[in-house]
Amino acid sequence: MATSPIADVSGPLGVIVKIAGNPIAEDIAINGATVTLDLNRVPQAILRLADGSVATNEFPLIDGEDFKPGATVEIAAFFGAGSEQTLFKGIITATRLRISGGGAGELELTCRDKAIALMEIRKTTSYAQMKDSDAMQKIIADAGMTADVTATNADPADLVQYDCTDWDFLRLLADRNGQVIVVDDGKITTAAPDPAAAATMGLSLGVDILDFDCKIDASTLIKDSAVTGWDPASQAVTTETSDSTDAGSWGNTTYADLSKITGDRTHTATTPYASGQVALADIAKARALRAPLGAISGRCKYPGSSLAVPGKAIELKGVGDRLGGTAFVSGITHEISAGTWETTARLGLPAGWRSDSFGLSTPGASGLGAPVQGLHVGTVLAIVDSGGANPMADATMMQISLPLFGDTPAELWARYAQPYATSGAGIQFLPEIGDEVVLGFLSADPGAPVVLGSLHSGKNARTNDATEENERKTITSKSGIHISFDDDKKILTAETPAGQSIVIDDDASTITLSDVTGNTITMSDSGMAMAAQGTFDLTATDTITIASDMDVEITGMNISATADVDLTAEGSASAKFSASGQCTIEGSIVMIN
Repeated sequence: MATSPIADVSGPLGVIVKIAGNPIAEDIAINGATVTLDLNRVPQAILRLADGSVATNEFPLIDGEDFKPGATVEIAAFFGAGSEQTLFKGIITATRLRISGGGAGELELTCRDKAIALMEIRKTTSYAQMKDSDAMQKIIADAGMTADVTATNADPADLVQYDCTDWDFLRLLADRNGQVIVVDDGKITTAAPDPAAAATMGLSLGVDILDFDCKIDASTLIKDSAVTGWDPASQAVTTETSDSTDAGSWGNTTYADLSKITGDRTHTATTPYASGQVALADIAKARALRAPLGAISGRCKYPGSSLAVPGKAIELKGVGDRLGGTAFVSGITHEISAGTWETTARLGLPAGWRSDSFGLSTPGASGLGAPVQGLHVGTVLAIVDSGGANPMADATMMQISLPLFGDTPAELWARYAQPYATSGAGIQFLPEIGDEVVLGFLSADPGAPVVLGSLHSGKNARTNDATEENERKTITSKSGIHISFDDDKKILTAETPAGQSIVIDDDASTITLSDVTGNTITMSDSGMAMAAQGTFDLTATDTITIASDMDVEITGMNISATADVDLTAEGSASAKFSASGQCTIEGSIVMIN
């Protein structure tokens, strides 16, 4: 069996408190200390020191320089001649003076690990082409702390941290990759929880277990987990699953049996990501593993010891087969008071994750990202990926800069919504470089942006002013090719910058084609007119037929008719050929009947 917390322990309890690396004076009474260590939380210590009295009206500790917020703190404990066991290292974040009715003063110091620097301040920033583990590494390093991050499997992507603290984003990235966070003296470690972790301490009822309270709860259990994504390239749904029933469980009750109580349920989640963008299989595995580790939970109190730590395990003896065995430790509390030191271990992994808590509806971004609510403005950086910068290699995407996403604007590759888009057909109107566009995010996920349209502004003015009647609609290209719709007079006009035009006019009942030289073709209820400002040529490679139910008139200064073979002119009733001057009829043979 693993080592007991009371093995080789004898003698009175000693507590050491160091401020700025130096032990506090021996005449300062330590009234008590509470140290709380939990997975996915920043460690905290509450230290209580005797400080002055009402009788003297002096409180030297809180008035002094040593115990101000920002000072480093170390708390350790030992028994007799035993070695020191470090329980906490961090900084003072808050001080409080308590004065009891008896007049005694007590200085309460709230201390947190240096990782507190990652909390409280919300921010928006982006991480260009990074794996989740690379982003976690950068967040930790930028805060001046040591990182030990387990590599994640998803391909590099443009990650957006939107309006959330570094700590919350760090937790979110760890959560979706099935990892938990352990913080210890400014070092942040992320790794998958190990239900088969070796026990670092052993406890036995009647020997060193002071209090025991554990339960088996099948109400939140699942058989397996499924995560479904959307692959735009193949236009198909992709689903990854992971079975929970083969995961280790605490005690002699198998998780497979427990999960059947609730009907072999499947925990489902959806995301707009394709499988390569995030590791859907890892997400499914993470959520499947969470359930077995929370099926049995509780707490166990024992004499003070630093042997058990969050993320490891303890061995339980003498509590029966149902709850005995190796239990996963998710949290530790050390309580020092009145000359005693007791430790409580929290066992089992809490069911709820910060990024995926149960509620009325699924959280934004399906709990896989910091959700981006509403619509956002951006400017177009590129509409063609000429340099291979787009990790999705999707020719339908464009690069957008989001000026409000951090001090350095985020640059994302986004799909562009069109009124009509299908295979080999559709409407294609793309914005220009530098244009202002509006973006939305599928499932509020910052990794799935969609450009919904472009915006006119004072800088990018409209082609025509609006009127109360709103009777005119227009389409104008960058070069000035223009199509307008006049709903008042029912006129459709298409024209080029040079002045070539087609006008379909219901009001005048005309269709007019005009070019820049003044040539026109006009169709109206009175007929059709063709006017040329220069030569009018009518040619064909086959027959040309000119016919009319009425008269046909040909008028010109000179009229020539030439036939390569035969020339025939006939009149059904009469025919007349005359000239006011000379009239010449020539031929090798002239026949006049």
